[in-house]
Amino acid sequence: MRTWPLAGCAMIALGLLSGSASADDGDVSGSAVSDGYELASIERHEQDGSTGPGSSQVGDRISTEQSAYVRYRWFSVCAGAGPTGSAGASLDCGQAQTCPDPAERKWQLWGLTEAGDWDPLTTQCAGPQGPPPAATPKPQVTPGLVLTELRRIGLPSLQARTQPRDKTLVNFATIFYAEPQTFTRTLNLLGQSVDVEATPTSFTWHYGDGSSATTSTAGAPYPAKDVTHSYTDAHTTVQPSVDVTYSARFRVGNGAWQTIPDTVTIAGPAGTLRISEATAVLSGEYH
Repeated sequence: MRTWPLAGCAMIALGLLSGSASADDGDVSGSAVSDGYELASIERHEQDGSTGPGSSQVGDRISTEQSAYVRYRWFSVCAGAGPTGSAGASLDCGQAQTCPDPAERKWQLWGLTEAGDWDPLTTQCAGPQGPPPAATPKPQVTPGLVLTELRRIGLPSLQARTQPRDKTLVNFATIFYAEPQTFTRTLNLLGQSVDVEATPTSFTWHYGDGSSATTSTAGAPYPAKDVTHSYTDAHTTVQPSVDVTYSARFRVGNGAWQTIPDTVTIAGPAGTLRISEATAVLSGEYH
């Protein structure tokens, strides 16, 4: 029986167990660890079960159906060598020595879910360096991944503007408006260029007197009166603000645009508005 190079296996296991993806600003990485055997993806894997340990491609068929897997890693099938195992676990057990080629050993592909759980997916025979990169599912960018990154980097908040500015009158239709813009950014997610557009779609106005309203428009300055509010209490100072809700879409490379089902709401800063009361003043001489 041929001797399995334990030192080489141990190095692969240590690299896989200690490797992790970096997350710099605007970059969710799916880069490889230990010669490219860690990739992030969301593809689902279905066990085929039609092949046995006597084949060179042992185990399962990989489908392209989407799932919650965000990372893949290859580990030896030996007990204790999985993603939560010990770096010192045996990598040359009897179960691993069931490949047709005595120089190969059996490897297990594991998938990491968005909930943080590892699932065993498929097995394959390969040499001491593990299966080649082509055997690892390619990463896919999901709406959830893009949304998480948008929330991490943040979207622009809006300032609630009023006319009259800073000071208005009681029982007067004060004009409210904001100045929204479409947010665009190119992100690096899973090693791919991803264009993102986030468009303001609704606005929740907090008038500072306990009342609020939601509109589909951002209002406009005078003479438009798209969004107005009348205060009933004079001689007070309120802090109005506006929350903006964004709907977003993305595309990977030059691919088709995909809509993100969920939205992101960003609270705006509070302003200061004094509510005064008009006083009649008589002038001139009367006879």
